[in-house]
Amino acid sequence: MSISNSILKSLNMEDKNIIFNENFIENRKIKNKKVLVYKGYLKNDYEYCPVCGCINDNSIIKNGSKKSLIKIPKVSEIDSFLELNKQTYKCKMCNKRFTAKTNIVDYRCRISNNTKHSVINYVKDILSNLYIAKHHNISNMTVQRIIDKIYDNKKLYKHYLPEAICIDEFTALKRTMAFNICDAKSGKTIDLVLDRTIDNLEKYFSYYLEKTRLKVKYVVMDMYKPYLSLIKKSFPNALIIIDMFHIVQLISRSLNKTRIRVMKKDKINYRKYKRYFRLLFKPRIELDSSYWKKYICFKNLMTEVDIVNYLLEQDEELKATYNLYQSILYSLQRKDYKLFNKIINKEYENISEYMITSINTLREFSSYIKNTLEQPYSNGVMERNNNTCKLIKRIAYGYRNFNNYKAKILIITNIFRKPKKEVMKINPSLLNV
Repeated sequence: MSISNSILKSLNMEDKNIIFNENFIENRKIKNKKVLVYKGYLKNDYEYCPVCGCINDNSIIKNGSKKSLIKIPKVSEIDSFLELNKQTYKCKMCNKRFTAKTNIVDYRCRISNNTKHSVINYVKDILSNLYIAKHHNISNMTVQRIIDKIYDNKKLYKHYLPEAICIDEFTALKRTMAFNICDAKSGKTIDLVLDRTIDNLEKYFSYYLEKTRLKVKYVVMDMYKPYLSLIKKSFPNALIIIDMFHIVQLISRSLNKTRIRVMKKDKINYRKYKRYFRLLFKPRIELDSSYWKKYICFKNLMTEVDIVNYLLEQDEELKATYNLYQSILYSLQRKDYKLFNKIINKEYENISEYMITSINTLREFSSYIKNTLEQPYSNGVMERNNNTCKLIKRIAYGYRNFNNYKAKILIITNIFRKPKKEVMKINPSLLNV
């Protein structure tokens, strides 16, 4: 194997027109930084003139050369360049000059295609654009331009929706909520909408084809009332599923508010209510009743059941609220809708006003909670997705441009859009997508 082929293979380049001599590498200082510079020579054997198209019958002659310094991926964690001496030619028939071309870099570009692909692979991880730019010795704007080639924000992708989707919102920019749509099975982001107002969302979903919207069978959401009318209008064939986490959270908060109010009144047991509050939210069946030990704030040996019973005996309202909480929790764990419906439609005495409000909300969403207990979908994938979105924003110290933020989220969550033609020139096997 020749020196040129060995160097090209080590640099992951495939242009056989590039030739390297024995002294092909040297150390230089560029912008007060030590770098490696590979020196090569590029020539082409033209069969015809690329300008006028005439056959090369000794009509194309050499006419000097042109040097260009091309950024390539790091070698041994050292910034590296390829100094390419390009042969220039002149056509005698049309008197036009042209330079030898190569597939390792785009026309009139100083950043190699391998560097661009390395940037793409880094963009797929949760890293800031500034870090990626520093690592590849390029500017932050260059990284953003490569991202824009992968995902085109101006193009609408409105021809497909999965059978089950999750919807939720999170804070995207300052005081602005973004509406997030993801696949309920895979958790992949489908799209993000900056404005979550109902009028804007109805307009947004109207861009989807009608047959696409009719194929959606399940929509998982929290208990946000305005979304109900939106789903019924945009997805008439879809069953609305209330996320189980939000149902449990609703009754848990009511119990917690009751506990805090009792705790503030009872100064004697204040520390006990504060220290052992988690036991009140634990399912009754999971409380330990056999292991006796010394607990802080209690003089005698106690079990978890004893502590809960002691706290409940101090206040009748808390006890009634706790019993109702445990009953609802048990029916949800058993996925028994008949039992759940029977519990929430009963009349209760002594329960707190917070729990009364929660019960009224559960009655209002009762038919949708039935779908929750019968179907296997939840908003767990959406919560994970939202956490990823927030992590991307936190690592980048925030975004001012929502389109840039959206493109980064869609790439990281594996919605990889078809690249433009400029990127398609590069070897696609390097993408690992």
